[in-house]
Amino acid sequence: MLLSHIERVRADARRVVAASEQGESAEPDAEAVHDFRVSLRRLRTLLKPARRIYGRRRLRPVAEGLREFARATGALRDEEVLRETLTALELDEAARAAVAGWVAQRARLEREARAHIVELLRQDRPHDAGATQADAPAAGDTGATQADAPAAGERLRLEPHLARLDRRISRRKARKRGAEALARRAIGDALDDVCALAASDPGDGAAMHALRIRFKRLRYSAETFSPLFGERAERTAKSASRMQRRLGQLHDADEALAQMRSAEELAPDARAAVIEALVAERARLAHKATEELARELETLTSLWSGDPRALPSG
Repeated sequence: MLLSHIERVRADARRVVAASEQGESAEPDAEAVHDFRVSLRRLRTLLKPARRIYGRRRLRPVAEGLREFARATGALRDEEVLRETLTALELDEAARAAVAGWVAQRARLEREARAHIVELLRQDRPHDAGATQADAPAAGDTGATQADAPAAGERLRLEPHLARLDRRISRRKARKRGAEALARRAIGDALDDVCALAASDPGDGAAMHALRIRFKRLRYSAETFSPLFGERAERTAKSASRMQRRLGQLHDADEALAQMRSAEELAPDARAAVIEALVAERARLAHKATEELARELETLTSLWSGDPRALPSG
């Protein structure tokens, strides 16, 4: 299952670069960048439980190598969401005009963030600096893939990390025990993490952001291993997705508030109006999140009344 996620990241990365090469003046395809961001996020989510199965020391360099790309895509998302959050606020005409001008000035940051992602991907690394002798395929090991040695002209900076991960999980012994063990660990740990943070104060932005990340991990884990858990996993993914979306809206409001409180280039009256609107919106979202969290936790508890690490037989 991890192999399919690796291939998805690899394919989406190539789409981003291919879109940027359509012409010197062409910007990266927004949909391609979005898909790359999502596939990368899914892979990184699964790497956390995978380290316990395939070896922490072996996979730590991969996780660290992917972090740079995640930060770049995260910076782009922050700019996109800030623009969407502010333009959706109910403001008077003067405040709306001021915000529109401020957002337009920041459009350059969004373009630069997109270009930075392409730049990161296109930097060529002719040698796999991340590989070690211990990761090299053993004699007779048929688990290695052709992706371990792509043509030099097709090589992306991301590739050494993906190739190293390929090698580690493709070996016959690891593949045989990996899927079931990873399923038990991924869903069990993600659910434990959600429950541990569920009682956090909804007014604590950092705690709500951390809870959103835990729900995201639970969702991706349940979606990935739905063939093993069936309807329970599908319902878990839907429940986690609802909370991820609601807590994401709350986080977006927090981020917009932080930006507005430091936006000294806006006129004081306009800035005060935007902050007031954002505070009211955050309060509404926090109330909704609290109500929905109680319902979703009840659903998850009923779905996994036993230990989720115990897979159904057969």
